[in-house]
Amino acid sequence: MKGCMRHKKNLAQYCENTILDIPKALFDMRDVRPLLYNDESSIFYKDLDEDLINIEFYTRTPCLVYILSGNETITTCHDESFKVGPGEAVFLPKGLNLYSDYIHEENGLKAFLLFFGPDVLSRFLSGEPSISLSISNEDAILKIDIDHIVGEYFTSLYTIYGSLKNSPNILKLKLLELLYLLDIHDDGGLKKSLIAIQRGRPKRNIKRLMNQYATSGLSAKELAEISGRSASTFNREFKRLYGTTPKQWLIERRLARAHALLITNHWSVTAAAVEVGYTNISHFIEAFKRRYGVTPLQIKEKE
Repeated sequence: MKGCMRHKKNLAQYCENTILDIPKALFDMRDVRPLLYNDESSIFYKDLDEDLINIEFYTRTPCLVYILSGNETITTCHDESFKVGPGEAVFLPKGLNLYSDYIHEENGLKAFLLFFGPDVLSRFLSGEPSISLSISNEDAILKIDIDHIVGEYFTSLYTIYGSLKNSPNILKLKLLELLYLLDIHDDGGLKKSLIAIQRGRPKRNIKRLMNQYATSGLSAKELAEISGRSASTFNREFKRLYGTTPKQWLIERRLARAHALLITNHWSVTAAAVEVGYTNISHFIEAFKRRYGVTPLQIKEKE
């Protein structure tokens, strides 16, 4: 394991300005404990005791999340949300940018995160007839009904392996055991998700992305690239969400923020312009006057 406990951050601290790349980044979290792991597969136990809001993460490996206590909401790039509560599980294909939200409850959020490497998946899928229907990873998130047998699997997982030395051989057996248990009543849904196709770059949630970078100075074109979409696709999806263009939305948000700074925080015109992403002060003054009918300086003089 990496680093000593006193130098580790909790999930909320780590993700303040970083996308959580899982499973790799989980080894550096003090509120997530690896039970079994090797270079490709792993099983973690997560125990959170504070709110976890707007945490963006990237699934580098297929992952199954099983909740013991608490409720976690996972949101996709298309703003589809999956709420997972005690005794429930969700399968997350690889190659996705997702968001996690958790509001602290009495017993905290306790969950298992299981990551399935290529060696485990090839063993599980070997000997099966090829599945003719392939789906993209964006459509392959799967909420899974957990019966009492699988529930007992998770109960024993922490009891037995929480206190043992790591064993890659046991890890592979335990992951295969779970996959076969889930497959008994699944009718092929999990297997379809496991072979989901990753198409292009991972897409990010437009609403959350825009709220994060509204006053950053990034252009609409740059935000389209960060979102994992072409400019035309980004503009089309954005207009469907907001009813306007990304460029116009950014101008409105940035000017509104500058207006608030000038009125309430006694910022200078130059400082307010730079704060909301303008590098050319003349352009800022012109845009501000078009929007509010007065210059930024006139706004300040009224206060």
